[in-house]
Amino acid sequence: MTMSVLVTGSHGRTGKPLVKALSDQGAVVTAFVRDASQEDEMKALGASQIAVGDMDDPATIRPALEGCDAIVHIGPPMHPDEKTMTSHFVSAAKEARLSKFIYYSVMHPLRRDVRHHSLKLDTEEMLIESGMPYSIVQPMRYMQHLEPIWKRVMNDGVHAMPFNTQVKFNVVDLLDLAEATARITLEDGWLYGTYELAGPISLSQTDMADIIGNVIGKTVSAEQVPIAAMQEKARAGGASDDRIKQMTIMNEHYDAFGFLGNSRILELVLRRKANTFEEYVRRLSTQG
Repeated sequence: MTMSVLVTGSHGRTGKPLVKALSDQGAVVTAFVRDASQEDEMKALGASQIAVGDMDDPATIRPALEGCDAIVHIGPPMHPDEKTMTSHFVSAAKEARLSKFIYYSVMHPLRRDVRHHSLKLDTEEMLIESGMPYSIVQPMRYMQHLEPIWKRVMNDGVHAMPFNTQVKFNVVDLLDLAEATARITLEDGWLYGTYELAGPISLSQTDMADIIGNVIGKTVSAEQVPIAAMQEKARAGGASDDRIKQMTIMNEHYDAFGFLGNSRILELVLRRKANTFEEYVRRLSTQG
């Protein structure tokens, strides 16, 4: 039976590949967006229709769920009202008698010193206790964080991130995450589970720079971006003071402790090996 799925946050970096993955796996996708002008782009990715609404306005959420069997909820990044916004969708999903609620969380939400993680933990607890049939996916940091700095890597041979060059991460390919989340949504057998989804190899920024250099055929060095420089760039890009504060806390935490995970669950869901960072970089290098 074809499943109809509402995807929130569908126009964001995570939502777009998820809409495509769900569509590729046979779902009828409704993309929840803030702006009707995004309709053509979402339909090009495979969405059957859009629902225009606001995560903070329950009156716009209930109509969006009409005719849906399930929801995948991707909250706005680092938003202080994550739990409240998600509760609007949980309440509407219960009222609409949806068969499952998939919550896109973060790996290690128990890292309470990082508000971004802590709010996800509170939201997971709310969902679990809501009585709504659920699954929770907990993604690792994306390989795709390379893309905003790709031009500098290619031009200057510098791979720079706002944490030290030796701390390690099990970065994961966003396309793997989208495929796995779509499977958890559409297939039977994944309800009432929490799934840590990490990449297959623990890599430092130096390791990543070496891999990139081998792929593109030039020397690439790793550098740590000073926190003040990261803050200034975010401010120039229009980030709020609260967002900048939370980015600072997060990056300082990762700088101190790293972010490690295990790829076995991801590979169990995918039924194949997870993509490596080298495979991702090779793909990126062919995109220009």
